[in-house]
Amino acid sequence: MNLSFLSALLLMLLIASVATADVYTWINEDGTREYGDEPPGGAKKAKLPVIQKLKPLKMPKLEKKNLKESVGQFQGYSQLNIVSPKQEAIITAGSAGNLTVQLQISPALEALHEVILLVDGIPTQRGPQLQFQLENINRGSHLLQVQVKYQGKLLISSPKRRIHVQRPSILNRSSSR
Repeated sequence: MNLSFLSALLLMLLIASVATADVYTWINEDGTREYGDEPPGGAKKAKLPVIQKLKPLKMPKLEKKNLKESVGQFQGYSQLNIVSPKQEAIITAGSAGNLTVQLQISPALEALHEVILLVDGIPTQRGPQLQFQLENINRGSHLLQVQVKYQGKLLISSPKRRIHVQRPSILNRSSSR
């Protein structure tokens, strides 16, 4: 046998022995139960639950010809709206400039269509979802808008939504200090 095969075999046996190592349990001086693989005197072998094994989910395969057919039958969207935050919403300092943008689209979002969230006209996030999380938005007023595109072609845009973010500033400190 060749040396690399033997070393690989030895390594596999070593890993297998570590994977099946025993676990012990005991009560320490403080009365707390502890677990470990190196037991002190008086430790007992722990009975561990059997690890549940799940079969991987099988995702349906989308054939390219079916996708092309469904895109070819697409009639367009009738509406795209920002549901939350509301128009002229004020995001307070307690939110630290974080907010969730929730969308509504009709009919349902098609496969391969991309939703793009614009903040002040700048694309900030994109994906096939109808909810986006914005974090640490700067203080001030901002315009939100959402677009749906397919292969770079604009399909629909939402109306613009103005929001206001209030954040603490050292300039706004009380003068009573």
